[in-house]
Amino acid sequence: MSIWLRYLSIALTLLGTVSPAAAQTFEVVGTRAAGMGGAFVAVADDASATYWNPGGLALGRMFSAVFDRSVTDQKAGTLDDRSRHDTGSLIGLGMPALGFAHYQLRTTAVTPAGTMLAGFPQGAETPVRMVRLDKLTTYHTGVTLVQSLFQGVAIGTTLKVVHGDVATAMVPDGNRNERLDDASNLSTEGTDKFDADLGIMAGGGHLKMGLTIRNLTEPSFTVTGSSDRLRLQRQARAGVAVSVAEGWAVAGDFDLTKNGPEDAPFRAFAAGTEGHLTHKVFVRSGFRLSTTGKARPSVSAGGSYSVLSAVLIDGQATWGGDNADHGWGIAARVVY
Repeated sequence: MSIWLRYLSIALTLLGTVSPAAAQTFEVVGTRAAGMGGAFVAVADDASATYWNPGGLALGRMFSAVFDRSVTDQKAGTLDDRSRHDTGSLIGLGMPALGFAHYQLRTTAVTPAGTMLAGFPQGAETPVRMVRLDKLTTYHTGVTLVQSLFQGVAIGTTLKVVHGDVATAMVPDGNRNERLDDASNLSTEGTDKFDADLGIMAGGGHLKMGLTIRNLTEPSFTVTGSSDRLRLQRQARAGVAVSVAEGWAVAGDFDLTKNGPEDAPFRAFAAGTEGHLTHKVFVRSGFRLSTTGKARPSVSAGGSYSVLSAVLIDGQATWGGDNADHGWGIAARVVY
C-alpha cells in the first residue's frame, strides 16, 4: 500500500473511533480564524496552521510567525444556564515542511448543580442552589512535520507535550462573575502527557479541502478536588474553502465530533469569508452555530492591517444572544 493510502486509512480509522470531546473547543485560539466564525480548517496557511490544520503549512508561505491572544465568554441567560470564560494564546512559527508552536488554552466554567439542604439558621433546613466550578488549563508545546503526498495534497502532524491543570469544586451559587473568578483561583496539580494532532490539506485550482483530528492519544489528567480523571477526547473537524474572486475566499467548517462538556455538547457549523479590501487592508466575517442542543448562534467580524510589507496586525470581535459566544482577539503576523 502506498504511503498516502496508509495515512488516509489511519485518519479514517480514527474518525470511526472518535467520541464526544472534553471542555475545550476549536475556537479557543486564533484571531484570524475567529474573525471568519471559525471556518478555517481548509484556509489555514500561516503559522496558526500548527493548531488549526498542520497539513496547511505545505500550501502556505515560505515563512510565517503568529503571536495571538483571544478571549471568549459564554454568558448565562438564566440561573439554570452554564457560564464559561476561555482564554487562548499562541506563539507559532511555520514553513512548508516544518512548524513550531506553543499555546495555552484555559477554560473556567460555572455549571448549575441542583440544590441541597443546609442547616440555616439554628438547624432549619433551607434549600441552597449549588454550582460546580471547573478549571482546565492546558499548555501545548510541539513540533509540526509536514509531508507532501502528491501534487496539491499534504499531511501534517504536530507532536507535542501537553501539561494539564484540572480542578473542580462545589460551592453555593452567587454572582456568576465572582464564581468564575473563584474557578480561576482553584488550586491544581499539573501532569505532563504526550499527544499529537493530524491534519490533511488538499488544494487545486479554486478549491481547498481540509481535515483535522486533535488529541489523537486522548491524554488524561488528574482532577484536583475529585477522584476522577479528565480525558481530552478526540476532536475532528472538516472544512472546505473556495476562491470566489481574486483575493477573496469563502469557507465552511463542520465538526465531526461533539465538543464541550457532556452536559452541554456543541457540534459547530461555521461559515465565513475573507479578502482584500485595499492593498493594506483585509476584512473577514462569519457566523457559527451548534447543530446539536442549543443553537447558540454567534457572528464575527475582523480584519488585518499591513503595517509593513510582511507584518500584519489582526483583530476580531464575536457576539451573539444569550448562551452564545462573545469575545475578541488580537494578533501579530509575519508572513513572507
